[in-house]
Amino acid sequence: MKLAINHHVTRINENSSYIFGREEFALNLKNIFTNTDGGFVLAIDASWGEGKTSFIHQLIYDLKSSSNLIPIYYDAFSNDFSSDTFLSIGATISYEVENYLEKKGFDKKNKLQIENLKNVTKKTALELVKLGTNLAVRSLTAGIVDSSELEKFAGNAFNSATFDTLELDLNKKFEAYENSKTSIQSYVKALESVCSENEKVVFFIDELDRCRPNFAVEVLEKIKHLFLAKNVIFVICYNKSQLSKIISSVYGVDTEDSLKYLEKFIHIEAKLPTIDSKSQESSYKLLFNSFVDEFKIQLPSDEYLRDMFISLCSDKHLKMNSREIERAFSYVSFCFASLPQNEGLELFRFFLPAAMIKVKNRNLFESVKSGSFNSLTRDNSLKWVFDFFERYFADYLVQKASNVYYVKAFEEACAIVSIFKLPADVE
Repeated sequence: MKLAINHHVTRINENSSYIFGREEFALNLKNIFTNTDGGFVLAIDASWGEGKTSFIHQLIYDLKSSSNLIPIYYDAFSNDFSSDTFLSIGATISYEVENYLEKKGFDKKNKLQIENLKNVTKKTALELVKLGTNLAVRSLTAGIVDSSELEKFAGNAFNSATFDTLELDLNKKFEAYENSKTSIQSYVKALESVCSENEKVVFFIDELDRCRPNFAVEVLEKIKHLFLAKNVIFVICYNKSQLSKIISSVYGVDTEDSLKYLEKFIHIEAKLPTIDSKSQESSYKLLFNSFVDEFKIQLPSDEYLRDMFISLCSDKHLKMNSREIERAFSYVSFCFASLPQNEGLELFRFFLPAAMIKVKNRNLFESVKSGSFNSLTRDNSLKWVFDFFERYFADYLVQKASNVYYVKAFEEACAIVSIFKLPADVE
C-alpha cells in the first residue's frame, strides 16, 4: 500500500477532462501555440494549490496529439541538483525532440540534425561554464556530455582561481564571451534546423518557485538565450508573488524591482482561471477516484464516501483546493497503514473528514477532535459541522446532553490523525 501521495504524480484524464473546468483556457493556449509565428515566453500565474501542475500535464497530454507541437515538461524543483542550468534545459530539449522524431520515423537527415544539436548543446554549455562562477559541473543528463571533459576544464580552472570567482585573465574572459555568443547562435540554428517541418517546441517550466533560489534565477537567465529561436515557446508556470520574493532574496532588491526584473523575461502573462463552480462536483469526483486508485484499496460504499468527500470540499464547508486535498489523503494513507487492514477500512470514513478538517482548519480540528458536537453552537464557523455529521454519521451519533452529540469512531480517528504531522503543517 502506498504511504504518501506524491504531488508530482501525473493524473491524466484520457477523455481530456480538465479538473475545475479549464477546457476553454487550454483551447485558447493551444490556438496561440499553433497560430503564432516565432518564439515567445508565456507565464501562467496561480497561487499555491490551485492546480497548475495538473493543468499543465493535462494540456501536454492533449498537445501530444497535435501534428506540429512538441510539448516538453521541465520540473525545475527536480532538476535543481544540477550545477548547469543551460545543460539541464538543453539536454531535456534534445532528449524529447529526439523521442518525437523517432516516433515520427527517423531518417538519416534527422539523425545528423540530432547529433549536431547534441554537440552544439555540449559546446554551448562549456562556453557558458567558462563565463560562470560555479565549478560543480558533475550533474549531466541524457548522455549528451562526457562529464570528464567539463570536469577537466573545471579542475584546471579551479587550480588557478580564487574560490567561487573563477578569475580568468581579461583576454580569456573576452574570448569566452565571444565564443559563448557564437555558440548560442549556433545552438539556436541547430534547434531550428531539427524542426524542419515547422514543428514548435513548447517548453513548460514548472515548480520554479519551489527550487533553490539561485537555480530559479539561473533558469530565467539561461532561457533568455533561446528567445530568438523561432520554433521554441516557453511556458513558465509560477506563483508570481513567491517567485518575486525569491528574486528579491537573491539580488537583495525590493518587491517592485524584482517584478521589473521578472518582466524582462516574460512577453505575456495569463492567470490560471479560478475554479469553475459548474464543474466543482465532477472535478472533486475525479480527484477522489484518482487518489483512491493510488491507494490500491477496495473501499466499501464508494458512492457514500465520495458524496461525503465532495460535500466537505465544497465552498459551503471547507473550500479545499487540490493541493490541500492531496495533503489530506497523505494523512489518510499513514493512518490507514498504521492499523490492521480490517480496522483501517472501518475507520476510513472517519479518517477522511478528520484529515481534511486538520489540513484546512487547525482550530476547527482542535474543537471537534473530541468527537463531540453541539447542535446549538453560537460559533458561526461551527454551525455546519453538526448538520454534516448528522447527515453522514447519523447511525453513530450518541446523544450526551440535550444538544450535545458524540461520535466515538471519529474521536478515535482524530487521535490517530493527531499522531502524524506533515512537513508543511503550520501550528
